[in-house]
Amino acid sequence: MQKIRPKYGVILVAVAAIVVLGLVGVKGYQWMAKKASQTDETAFVPEVPDLKHYATMEERAAAALAVARRQGLREDYCLLVDYSLPSGEPRLAVWSYAENKVVDRTYVMHGYGHGGTKEQPQFSNLLGSRCSALGHMAVTHKHGQRVKRSYKLRGLDTDNLTVWDRGLMIHPAPWVDMHCFKEYIPLHEKSCEGCVTITTRGMECIERIMEQQEGEMLLWCYN
Repeated sequence: MQKIRPKYGVILVAVAAIVVLGLVGVKGYQWMAKKASQTDETAFVPEVPDLKHYATMEERAAAALAVARRQGLREDYCLLVDYSLPSGEPRLAVWSYAENKVVDRTYVMHGYGHGGTKEQPQFSNLLGSRCSALGHMAVTHKHGQRVKRSYKLRGLDTDNLTVWDRGLMIHPAPWVDMHCFKEYIPLHEKSCEGCVTITTRGMECIERIMEQQEGEMLLWCYN
C-alpha cells in the first residue's frame, strides 16, 4: 500500500478540519432554531438591559441607531417604549433622527399574562404567555390576521426570537383610547395579549411613517 506523503497528509487534515467546522456551524444554527421554538420558560425570560449607559433619550436613540444599522433597518425613525412608566403616561416615543428629537408620543397598554396587573406588568417571550415582550424588534410591513390595522413584529435578540411566532404586533385598540386618561390603563384580554397596543391617534402617526419607506423600523422595548 502506498504511503500518503506528509504534504498530502497536512492537506487532508486541513480539509477535515474545515468540514468539521462547517458541521459545527450547521448544528449550532439548528440548535438556535430549536431553542427559538421550544416552550421552556427559562429560555424566554427577557434579558434586563443595562440602562445605566442610556441616561438620556438621545443616548438611547443613538444606541437604537447602532442596532438598526447592524440589522439593516431604517435609519430615519425608531420607536422607544419605556414600560417602567405607568400606562397612564405616554410610554411610546417616536424618535426622528433627522430632527434629533422625539416628534410624537402615545400610550401603550401591556399584556395580562403571568399574573401581571395594570400597575405592574410581567414580561416573557414564552409562547402563549400573553405577556409583553422586551428587547429590540423590527416593525415589519406584514399585517396580523385578526387585527388588519397592524404591523407584525420580528424579534432581533436571542431571547425574543419567538415574537413573530407569538403573533405580536403594534396595533391600536379602542380600549386604550377610552382609558388612557387614567393613571393606569385597566388590563383587557381582548385588547392586549402582549402586543404593543396603542391609541388610534398614535397608530395614525406610525402608519404615516411606515408608508414613507418599504424598510423595517426598529422598536426597542425596555423596562
